[in-house]
Amino acid sequence: MYYKVSRDPIHAEIFMYPLEIIASDTKAMQRLRYLSQLVGSEYVYPCATHTRFAHSLGVMHISGMYASHLFGDDPAKVRILRLAGLLHDIGHGPFSHQFDEVVYKNMGLEDGHDEYREKILLEYMPKAMYKVFERAPEKLKNAVLEDLNMVLGEVDDLEDDFRKVMEKVVETYKGENEGTIEFAVIQGPLGADRMDFVLRDSYFAGTRGFGTGSLDRLVRNSMVVEKDGKKFLAYNIKVIDEIYTTLFGRFMMYKNVYFHKTSRAADLMIQDLLELCYRPLKLKERVENLETFMELTDQRIINEVEICFNQIVEEYNISSFEDTKEKILNFEIDLQPVELDIVMAYEIVERLKNRDFWKTILETPFSVEGIDPSAASQGFAMDILQKIRLRLEKAVEISDESDREELLKILSNFDEIFKVDTPYKLSLVHPDEFLKSNIYIYDSWKEHVLSFDEYVREYPAYKLMTSNLIQIVRFYVTKDVRNLLEKYNIIPKVDTSLTTRW
Repeated sequence: MYYKVSRDPIHAEIFMYPLEIIASDTKAMQRLRYLSQLVGSEYVYPCATHTRFAHSLGVMHISGMYASHLFGDDPAKVRILRLAGLLHDIGHGPFSHQFDEVVYKNMGLEDGHDEYREKILLEYMPKAMYKVFERAPEKLKNAVLEDLNMVLGEVDDLEDDFRKVMEKVVETYKGENEGTIEFAVIQGPLGADRMDFVLRDSYFAGTRGFGTGSLDRLVRNSMVVEKDGKKFLAYNIKVIDEIYTTLFGRFMMYKNVYFHKTSRAADLMIQDLLELCYRPLKLKERVENLETFMELTDQRIINEVEICFNQIVEEYNISSFEDTKEKILNFEIDLQPVELDIVMAYEIVERLKNRDFWKTILETPFSVEGIDPSAASQGFAMDILQKIRLRLEKAVEISDESDREELLKILSNFDEIFKVDTPYKLSLVHPDEFLKSNIYIYDSWKEHVLSFDEYVREYPAYKLMTSNLIQIVRFYVTKDVRNLLEKYNIIPKVDTSLTTRW
């Protein structure tokens, strides 16, 4: 069988088969070489500069491990699941999840890159794969035809055949709603996506102690079981400690890397950058057009902001960014709204380049019994902000003259200076995650299939490791006024009576 090999620091060698080679050589996939995997975290962990492309190859590899083990007698399904792993992140925009939070949400795509992925796979990839096929050497062409014949049963019109393959891949992702085995293999709690990003991100961040858990052993002990007349994915009870170890590693990666306070400060600043760029750079229109979307990368956004800013500087005869701010404040120049957005976006770009991030003034992780902490966190955040505002007002009354003017500026720009971050809730091991994905534990000693919560009830010692949902709430200042806030005791103490510390 025709294949190529990609060397990889995580999986040693990743084999790539004909359809995967064709798909990976499309512009849509190659664009992922220019999207950071971790975005804000690379400002904290200097070596965490790996890309979505490398991660996608890793997910394909692990998907293949699962698929060969579970469906080895069905080579067509194995190939589709490998392709689903390879293509799972193809819908990501510049700055990955930050693009989801701003641009895709502004466009009404609530599921972000996952939702946009379908458009790329069905409308762009068939033609793009056909173009790659046309320029391929004869040996690869023949291998692709063999692959297509294996997956589809026959080869007819090539572009249409590529479309049929993409439809099968899309069907795999749609299994999320039903909790299918195929979706669990790709993006379930122990699926290829999560297994690769924990292993890969911990390696490049230098936090390899968190990237634990035996991938080979988990895959080898996965199985298809039947329960109530339906087939589900299960793991042998013998690897329950491997499961907990893997989930704990993921939890620690979120706590220490993805949700690190400085990582999140950079992420939030990038979200502001994208919000400011949305109109001037016509991001909505460019995303709607598949060809122009393919040009959007992390660095492209930065470069375009700088080019647009330099055009403003030239048009208004401004010498520097500081000069621009001064003239705007003094009403010496009257910028159009989109021009003002570019100026503000440029300031964020400069701050990112100088590692001048928003500063944390307060952080509290907590878990509240009986309710979703994300619901409670909003009320908690508003309460803290109100206390800060009231303390600022009192500080103005008692402050000396040298501080009063600065305190008044902080009050008058309160919403611009104080920012709240409530990233999504975390859990160590939560049964609902497995219940939603229809993933079970197979008790090989009793020959019994258990849901995760049934397992915890039957083996209560593990209940100690089944955590509540935990929500982080952080407060940042966009301007470093921490000394003044500390001097006048502006930041309130947090009542921890309902709080579980890390």
